[in-house]
Amino acid sequence: MYQTDQLGFGTTQFWYSTDHASFSCMRNAVNDYGIRMIDTAEMYGYGECEKAVGKLIRETGREQLYVIDKILPENANRKLFFSSLEGSLKRLGTDHIDLYLLHWRDQCDLAEMSFMMEQAKQQGKILEWGVSNFDVQDMEDLLVCRDGKNCTVNQVFYNPMHRGIEYDLIPYLKERDIRIMSYSSLDTRSARTQLKNNPKIKEILRKENISIEGLMLRFNIEHDVITLFQTSSSEHLKTDLEGMQFDYASYRDMIDAACPPPSRRIPLEKR
Repeated sequence: MYQTDQLGFGTTQFWYSTDHASFSCMRNAVNDYGIRMIDTAEMYGYGECEKAVGKLIRETGREQLYVIDKILPENANRKLFFSSLEGSLKRLGTDHIDLYLLHWRDQCDLAEMSFMMEQAKQQGKILEWGVSNFDVQDMEDLLVCRDGKNCTVNQVFYNPMHRGIEYDLIPYLKERDIRIMSYSSLDTRSARTQLKNNPKIKEILRKENISIEGLMLRFNIEHDVITLFQTSSSEHLKTDLEGMQFDYASYRDMIDAACPPPSRRIPLEKR
């Protein structure tokens, strides 16, 4: 009903607080709505967000979850890679990570990073790996590395108000069978308010009696993007997911008019 196979739950809300409501919402996403993907990073709350996921793993069972984690670029080298990975595994309370991402490129040696990712795969500590915040040129630099071709995912900033990747990055990745995953799919509260007040969007929300969050999630799914989102409210979780259930094709032109696709190359936006 909710197309949850393409949805993942983010954890940055645990950066500063592991309050009961936020954790209950994440638990509900898994237990009540079948969302299996949980996204975190060693950077988030300096490991506190990984610990929140670890608590969920203990309650739910490892086999129920697809865990995404990220390594900082300064740790993605021969000297620090495995100590960083082992720290994440310890905080998560698991022996493997399903998808391990380089958080962003920075000055990272891509050949060394991809080699270390492959070493971790061979040891069973990660099942697959990818990158985050990589534009086309970054991907080209990665894919010429010996192990770069084993990258399976690029996680980037994308939502109806930020569509730049549609111009060149999405076609580039699809041509190479690299999955596209979006973070900040619901953007900020102020950005959602601005979009909600657009006359065309307002009409869709009124006609379908859906939330702006539901429309935004459906937008990403319609563009064949694995969609990460988060909320700390179980009530909002319900309205967000229920809001996805409308005839998107009937409103495609209105949505594109309100949020035009790019007509030229736009440098990769990041959050």
